[in-house]
Amino acid sequence: MADERQRELNEQNAAPNSPDETSPPLTWDAPPAASPLTPPSSHLPPPSPTYPVRYDVAYSDHLSRWKTLLRLPFLLPVWLFLYLVQFALFPLVAVGWTTVFWRRKHPSWAFQGAAGAMAFSARATAFGLLQTDRFPSFDIESSPVTLEFDPPPSGQLSRWRVFFWKLTLLVPQLVVLWFLQLALFAVTVIAWFAILITGHYPRGLFPFATGVMRWHYRVAGYFFSFNDRYPPYALSASAGPAGAGATVASGISGFLLGGGFTALIVVAGILGSRPHRETADYAALQRGQSIVETRVSTSNGHVLVALERIYDPGDSMAKLLRIDEYERIVVVEWRVAVDSPSASVSRDAAYLTARSYGWEHDYDAQIVTVDNRAAPATLGYYDIALIRAAFVIPADATPLRLRFHNGFAGAGGIEYEFEY
Repeated sequence: MADERQRELNEQNAAPNSPDETSPPLTWDAPPAASPLTPPSSHLPPPSPTYPVRYDVAYSDHLSRWKTLLRLPFLLPVWLFLYLVQFALFPLVAVGWTTVFWRRKHPSWAFQGAAGAMAFSARATAFGLLQTDRFPSFDIESSPVTLEFDPPPSGQLSRWRVFFWKLTLLVPQLVVLWFLQLALFAVTVIAWFAILITGHYPRGLFPFATGVMRWHYRVAGYFFSFNDRYPPYALSASAGPAGAGATVASGISGFLLGGGFTALIVVAGILGSRPHRETADYAALQRGQSIVETRVSTSNGHVLVALERIYDPGDSMAKLLRIDEYERIVVVEWRVAVDSPSASVSRDAAYLTARSYGWEHDYDAQIVTVDNRAAPATLGYYDIALIRAAFVIPADATPLRLRFHNGFAGAGGIEYEFEY
């Protein structure tokens, strides 16, 4: 029996296995071959950090047509409240700057207050840009608008970058943002018509509007010293801080642009401080036989200034002034015609330069009147007024020049050089 059993086992081992009974060979799982285009995991660069400001607006599939049509009336109370919010935002930012300068840290309460004010501003701006028709409120959870700032790193903020250096670095950013915001205005106008017709904000334009405001809040957070990472020149939400090359290039551009703008202001100030120069016959003005007219342009219109008369001495015309025997009074009259919304005459509207004993001295007007009313006074459209100025000078002094330097007579006023 045992021999038969052994014979059967030998026959089974010698016979080939059927396909159904074939056992899979024992193999080792080899690791997949590395792709020549994929570097080893140990050589992969670390993911670049995103910028520490997050701004986004959830796209709405449907927007109210009538709320879009009446958006400007809806915005009036929002603008009023935003105006009040600015009174809280600016002091908080000033406190943050001061603390960063002295302690290299941003006070948490000042940061939270400023960030909250800016978050409300973001919700109001998105409402004004038609990206949402939900009226801005303080309910953050239900709002489709998100603006978050990472807390400022305590004790790590740079004190020397506060305000001026950051403002210089941001000059190129502000220039680019200015053009982007012009484009954003055009996009908003297009979106207004699109919503009225279709009830949808154009999906292709929505990311652009969100990206421009995202760029704006990144620049604001950097300027307010919430962080020291230079904002990127990008609209996307995943962009990280700008590299060292972009920061250096922005600094150089900022210095050049800022220096050029400062030079323009200085030149404009120098040119604007130059008065209109006129020559006047002093004796003829005393006799009332000469009128010197000057037409000056202002920012909002024109003013015709006519020097009509000089009373020298004019002691009888200025009885309120008390003088001694070594002094005399000179009274000057102008006729002014205004062709602008408003023009004001101040108490120090003129001064007279006179020479006495070889020395020149400027004498301020003691009294200035407008139509026999003491200055200051305001003139409106098409007003014609008689202006008098009384000067007290030494009895033997010789008037040389007269300067009418009130604001509406041009930035530099009018200077009359007297001839005898």
